[in-house]
Amino acid sequence: VEFLDIGGGLGVDYDGSKTRTESSMNYTVQEFANDVVYTVQTVCDEEGAPHPNLVTESGRMMTAYHTVLVTSIREEIETFADDLPEVTIDEDDPQVITEMKWLLDELNGKNYFEYYHDALEHKDELHTQFNLGLVSLEDRAKGEVLYWEICARALKESEQTRNPNEEFEDVKKILAAKYLCNFSLFRSAPDSWAIGQLFPVVPLHRLQDAKIDFATLVDVTCDSDGKIDKFVDLRDVKETLELPEWKEGNDYFLGIFLIGAYQEVMGSYHNLFGLPNEASIHIETDGRFHVAKIIPGSKIQDMVSFARYDAGGLKDGFQKRLSIQVTEGHLSQQEADKLLQHYESAASWTTYLD
Repeated sequence: VEFLDIGGGLGVDYDGSKTRTESSMNYTVQEFANDVVYTVQTVCDEEGAPHPNLVTESGRMMTAYHTVLVTSIREEIETFADDLPEVTIDEDDPQVITEMKWLLDELNGKNYFEYYHDALEHKDELHTQFNLGLVSLEDRAKGEVLYWEICARALKESEQTRNPNEEFEDVKKILAAKYLCNFSLFRSAPDSWAIGQLFPVVPLHRLQDAKIDFATLVDVTCDSDGKIDKFVDLRDVKETLELPEWKEGNDYFLGIFLIGAYQEVMGSYHNLFGLPNEASIHIETDGRFHVAKIIPGSKIQDMVSFARYDAGGLKDGFQKRLSIQVTEGHLSQQEADKLLQHYESAASWTTYLD
């Protein structure tokens, strides 16, 4: 036997925990190589056979570290927590409402945990009274707003301590911001959706910002599954990602790491989002790097052709319609030329947001 193929199966430590969890591995590549070489050598020596050349097919392990997807946050999607109305307490409000307002006003760094538990009890009491017809729908709405304001304040106090309480994890998830990112999950990281694969998601700048948001990420597709709401954590999987507060008008970039060649190969053209722009980076032995090649991503006209439409025919049809509008006096020739120029320009745009 000249060559012995030992197959694949080498893991990738996606979460950095070096454990036996699905997103990690509790051994090193060197340990794996040592065991394979030792086992093959021992068997060959016992049988008096020559040592073969060993071949491995561990594609994911070999390629995962060679690709990172860089995406930008484009906007924050408004959630109910972003638009809570101010609650005004009236003299005839039920006692449960006035007590929740008092909890909110008096909550601080020393009592936030106790008052959070009190708010939970008051919310349950409010629901019970509503079901019995003892409080109105307006009263319930007031209580709900007060409850979530207490949760937000208590969470903020908890995060300022050295050891934030894990009891607030559910609160984080509910109050988390939703950031719209300029990528397609189904194109660039399909395993995140298909098998729940965890990929490290890391902010690429503004790492020293003091103000932190808890967030989940959504992509630009129309699909509700186009989201990342599970993130790596050393102890467990977390459902929100800590990010510097996003400010409208400022570029903010995230890196999705360890996606390797597999994600690109398995990605789909869902919603006709094509390949993103690609840069090949070469890293020298001294740590310096240079951009070896830039490959433009898919253009709108490319995806039109992929969907088996005739891009040239569509342009000709649009041009004919413009000519009719000019002939009938609905458009000037200058306006028609401008519209056609815009059409031709748009066809060469990337399928993602500029």
